[in-house]
Amino acid sequence: MTSSTIQPLTLDWTETETHLRYSLSDYSLFSLRLVGRTYAVPIAPLLPATFKADLEEFLRSAPGNVPLLCIRNLPIEQHVPRLQSVGGRLQYTLNQCYQYYADLGGNFDQYLASLSTKTRSTLKRKIKKFASLSGGNVDWRVYTAADQMPEYHRLAREVAAKTYQERLFNGAIPGDERFRAQISNLAAANLIRGYLLFLNGAPIAYLHLPIQDGVVEYAYLGYDPAHAEVSPGSVLLYSALQDLFAAQQFSYFDFSYGAGQTKEVFSTAKYLRADVFYFATSLKHYVAAYSHMALDSTSSMLGRTLERINLHTAVKRLLRRTRAAA
Repeated sequence: MTSSTIQPLTLDWTETETHLRYSLSDYSLFSLRLVGRTYAVPIAPLLPATFKADLEEFLRSAPGNVPLLCIRNLPIEQHVPRLQSVGGRLQYTLNQCYQYYADLGGNFDQYLASLSTKTRSTLKRKIKKFASLSGGNVDWRVYTAADQMPEYHRLAREVAAKTYQERLFNGAIPGDERFRAQISNLAAANLIRGYLLFLNGAPIAYLHLPIQDGVVEYAYLGYDPAHAEVSPGSVLLYSALQDLFAAQQFSYFDFSYGAGQTKEVFSTAKYLRADVFYFATSLKHYVAAYSHMALDSTSSMLGRTLERINLHTAVKRLLRRTRAAA
């Protein structure tokens, strides 16, 4: 599959539960369960030229009695008002930020050449440093088959239990039976890749990558903080990308939305995107949207203030320790 391939889109709703998460910085307070219909937009390079008009018609044709319509990963040209009335619904736009991705259409050497000289040098130095600890080789393994998923998941969960993502906001690879069944089904359809990094025979990092329509999705990355000084996350991601390029089966690597050094280092492009909620007008939905926006604005203001006085990192560490001890 080449990165230039644009397939016709079928716009269709998925009936699902959506959780509106109320957070203060990385500290999750609670979430509000919302029932409605969702459409997840494919990564921007795969969208046809008619997508904007098609989406407008798609929204107009939605049943009026549905309490919530949610459009995920919608490309936008510029930041838009967070709350406004549109077509008789309350439109709440959140997560307006960049979506990072990498083109997998060439080979790995071409991909590395697209990165800055400094980035290439830094990555090679990290790989060399890690290899020096394990006999000159980087011990990484890829899991793709259904019968490999139990071992992959068990080892990934061993790492996940040690991460701050697990302790702080349940952001590590899930450990429930439903998730285990899901990844086995994906593996049976050749729609998943799981990567593990080992040091002295023990897993220290995992990378979880579902695949949809040839796009590899960056779902979960975690590593044992005891080995943070040897950059296990970066080493594993580098190895995984090398493997994905060698397979020549995929079009793009989708790093998902949000800022992050890893995404900026490994991506080759980005675009502005948002998640848009279209609420049926009701007191419950007005309270949900306005309270969420108020908390989010407060969190952002506090973050900027702490950055100005050089306390942002220290407070985030304190929050992580507090949550871990709870």
